[in-house]
Amino acid sequence: MQIIIFLIEVSLVFLLVEMDDLSSKSAKIESTQYSSYYSLNEIGDSVLTLKGLSLEKKIDIWKNSSLKDEMILDFPDIDIMSEFIRDRVIDDEKFKQDFIDYMEYIQGRYLSGEITQDEFREALLNPNPKLPTF
Repeated sequence: MQIIIFLIEVSLVFLLVEMDDLSSKSAKIESTQYSSYYSLNEIGDSVLTLKGLSLEKKIDIWKNSSLKDEMILDFPDIDIMSEFIRDRVIDDEKFKQDFIDYMEYIQGRYLSGEITQDEFREALLNPNPKLPTF
């Protein structure tokens, strides 16, 4: 009997943690001034929709995006970060590909020793539209 009660308690705690996680995802989306650019995909992940916007606006939204913080968790794995951009950013032009090219350009500068790992990370968090790939 004690085992059954214990399993029920564990299940309830797990359920509450999952509900809290979903709630915090929704709160992040709703709390930003750019909330109209967010939606949830079919599996409940936030996606950023950047259709019909200028490049400057897209970069501004990206810099203030919670997705940027989520992507950087995979730093410095450029392949996973690129896949993240492909899956979680919706764009009607070529922002996604330009941003992925930008990430690869910055990675090349990092691998050649031109910039440090911290500068690499900072460049990903705050893209510079004046660099060649944009």
